[in-house]
Amino acid sequence: MAGFKIDKRAIAKMQKEIVKEFERANRKHPVRIPIEVEPPSMGMLTLASASGLESDPQLSRLLLWLYDSVQQNPSHYVDVRVFARDEGLPEDDSDNMALQLEKLGLVKIARSLAGGLSDVFPTDDGLLEARRLLALRTDAVERFGHACDVLLRWVLRVGGRQASVPALAFLQDPLCSFAGEPLTEAEVLSALDYLREHALVERVVTDAEVAVLITAQGTRCVLAGGTVNDSLSRQPTGGDTYNITGSHGFVAGSQQHVVQNNSFGLDASKLAEFAQQVRQFAPSLGISAEEQGQLILDAEVLEEAATTDEPEPGRVRAAFDRLNATLTAIGTATPGLTMLVGAGQSAYQAVFGA
Repeated sequence: MAGFKIDKRAIAKMQKEIVKEFERANRKHPVRIPIEVEPPSMGMLTLASASGLESDPQLSRLLLWLYDSVQQNPSHYVDVRVFARDEGLPEDDSDNMALQLEKLGLVKIARSLAGGLSDVFPTDDGLLEARRLLALRTDAVERFGHACDVLLRWVLRVGGRQASVPALAFLQDPLCSFAGEPLTEAEVLSALDYLREHALVERVVTDAEVAVLITAQGTRCVLAGGTVNDSLSRQPTGGDTYNITGSHGFVAGSQQHVVQNNSFGLDASKLAEFAQQVRQFAPSLGISAEEQGQLILDAEVLEEAATTDEPEPGRVRAAFDRLNATLTAIGTATPGLTMLVGAGQSAYQAVFGA
């Protein structure tokens, strides 16, 4: 071994070359290491933010029943079938109601090998939601707004657009409730007065009862979705709008029992556009050939009335009312139908201002 000498320079050069090769290889084929990160637990959205449970008479009562049950027996699962029997509901509804509350994150279900889903226990979110419902029951403003909404929908559902229905019969409907508690007769009559004041319904008083009939404006309110307050907020507040040219001695305003013969320069182009929309979308509404034919015919009548040289307001209104009645008589609600009803309301307001 005498005289053997290590070439340190050559070794250092080789190390540099090895490092360079690793760097070139890494640039071509970078090393990827899979990393699993546990996402933070966000919980499920409760109806305190999503809202709506107070409008469901069965689910809201069920949640409050569960809340009372666990107050008496903490840490014990509760059988929803007992609630169903107490409420006179089919026991088969128990699993469905339990699943709905579970989907909302309000209960846990004790699943068994037998497949039953009725044994549940409220989650922390469920307890919070139950307390929210109890607080809502004492909120007079929320109760009144809800009473207006459900009463107007009930009048259209039960009486349709032509028949009046006894107002107090609504007290027997399961939907006559708020946050799991029945609405009172005084609340229903107060809501009826408010709807009548805003021309959404007409009240018919006889010796035997108070009946109620929905108006065209009330029908548009229901079909537009949202609340009564939403619909009223969208309405123009500047009073009647009249586009009049070449008229002498005319009477404008909201006077009653006025007969006026004038030549109105009415711009009904928006209603003509609406009629064209109806003809365009009629084939996609999923209605029968007979209904589609009637719808297109009514649209053509409105378009003709709206596009004459001097559109007659009475004729245009009658044609619109006929077309709108045909639309709202369609039994199956679809996005296209809702869009057309809303477009008709907007066009009517643009032309007549009301």
